[in-house]
Amino acid sequence: METHPYMSDMMIDPLAAIQARPDGALALLIRAEGGFPRRPGAAMALWPDGGRVGRLGAGCIDADIAAHLDRPGPVTRLIYGVGGPVDLPLPCGGTVEIALLHRPDPAWLQEISDTQRDRRTACWRLELATGAARQVDISETGLEGDYFDLKINPRCALHIHGEGDEAAALMAMARAAGLDCHSGPEVPAADAQTAVVTLFHDHDRELPALRMALDSPAFYIGALGSRRAQMARVAALREAGFGDGALARLRGPIGVIAPVREPRLLAASVLTEILAAYDQAFG
Repeated sequence: METHPYMSDMMIDPLAAIQARPDGALALLIRAEGGFPRRPGAAMALWPDGGRVGRLGAGCIDADIAAHLDRPGPVTRLIYGVGGPVDLPLPCGGTVEIALLHRPDPAWLQEISDTQRDRRTACWRLELATGAARQVDISETGLEGDYFDLKINPRCALHIHGEGDEAAALMAMARAAGLDCHSGPEVPAADAQTAVVTLFHDHDRELPALRMALDSPAFYIGALGSRRAQMARVAALREAGFGDGALARLRGPIGVIAPVREPRLLAASVLTEILAAYDQAFG
């Protein structure tokens, strides 16, 4: 099995970055109204020396958040847009509220790191007056009075079965996007946040991987090939005992652009489809 870890989490993940360098603050988007593009739960780590990982909004908002790093107390709540005390109107015309956690609890950050490592979904209730967090049984991220509920899902993983230029191009793009990538016949078991892609031109070789994927909770299962190839694989899988419900999960042809022959364009097309499906299911 070939395994490719995430690119350094410190470079792309605000929560991992603030855990590794705890002398800064964590800005959490706790409320968004109107056409603001980010959802509650989005985060940005920032430090007094100007360092930042992540982004919450337009540059002027992020810069203003950084200007509050020296405020006293464990948490600073900031409102931007309509009805906010800060004169920074948003282009979308909406309103956003930010909780700036000064030196967030290292134990909480370690809990998040542990759940991400173990690929578990976990939820925390954050007390906005003190910054204290405790794990709770909730289903959605959202603001409840003086508390913010934060649900964190495992990050998108990708299992690639196949070889050649298409597989190499998809692996390279997925790694650059920060996905947890595995390839080869001995990939780990797919969980609900895993996408499985087969990229064989000899379609008989794809069937073992597709059978394994259809027996898993993978959120995306796709196979390279034409509509004729898709009909043939569906027939073969139906003969193997899979019913209509399972076969409806199998995508083909794959990608947001079809037909595509150039490997890099195919990889970009498939990766876009995977990330869109992940965002719809878990974003």
